[in-house]
Amino acid sequence: MSKYVGNSLPQDALDLLNKELTTVVLSTVTPDGFAHGMPVHLLAAPDSATIRMALMNSHQTTENIKNNGKAFITVLEGTDICLGIKGTARVVREPMEGSPVMCMVEFKVEEIKSDTTPTVIVTEGIRIRHRSDKTSGFFRVMFDELYRG
Repeated sequence: MSKYVGNSLPQDALDLLNKELTTVVLSTVTPDGFAHGMPVHLLAAPDSATIRMALMNSHQTTENIKNNGKAFITVLEGTDICLGIKGTARVVREPMEGSPVMCMVEFKVEEIKSDTTPTVIVTEGIRIRHRSDKTSGFFRVMFDELYRG
């Protein structure tokens, strides 16, 4: 059963989102009213009410945000973190300074719920590996810009 956590990120969630290893699922609403989920790896939380993400300009998720700012972030991570974060997203920079194909999205936290369950424990979140050294450099540039805002 969901448990209301509040309308700002608790410190452990804030720390987790700034580790540069967390992958979340960002869900938006399509023009025909359906949920559209996408994993996001490039994100930073500058404060307890804001999450910034770097997304491709041409992605359906970016179009959904431009058309309807309603969004939801799902976080599944080690030490049994299972959060659902409801909020509003908007494109705040397009293109990003670090890449002409990326835009910066700012997500404002409205409500957070915990969905941990007594039947299972989340021991590890989604893990990724860069395909090349070039990707590592690209991620560094994107993270640095997300932190700056």
